[in-house]
Order: sequence, then structure tokens, then C-alpha cells
Amino acid sequence: MIYLIEAFDKKTEFLAFEEELPQGSDEKLKEIMGWVTEQQGWEGYNLNPQQLGALQELLGKTIYDPAYTFQLTCNA
Repeated sequence: MIYLIEAFDKKTEFLAFEEELPQGSDEKLKEIMGWVTEQQGWEGYNLNPQQLGALQELLGKTIYDPAYTFQLTCNA
């Protein structure tokens, strides 16, 4: 599965950018997101600040900007 962090501009609600999480992060993602079931490949999740912080660690870079809202999507 491919997991993406998507950043949406708060003013326009348009997708500003996305970041792909490293392959093989599934178990860590389950822990960060609190998932108890397997993902199907169509889900999308609003990220809270703690989740975004943990996901940035997986990315190896900071992407937070107060101008954006962040979501995690799963794509099969």
C-alpha cells in the first residue's frame, strides 16, 4: 500500500503538496494512527498535531506549516 500525507491550503482547500511515506512503514503507521483493522486502500484521515509529528519523523523532514491542513491517505 502507498501512504501519502496531503497538505491542503486552508484558504482555497486545494491540494498544495503531498509526501509519500517510506515503503514498509505499515506497522509503524498502525501504531501512530491507532488502527485496529487492516486498511483497504481508499481511506483518508485528518491528522492531529501528534500524528503529523510522528509521521514527519518517518519522512525524515518537517513539512508542517500553519497555512495547511494535513491528511493521510492510503492507496492500494
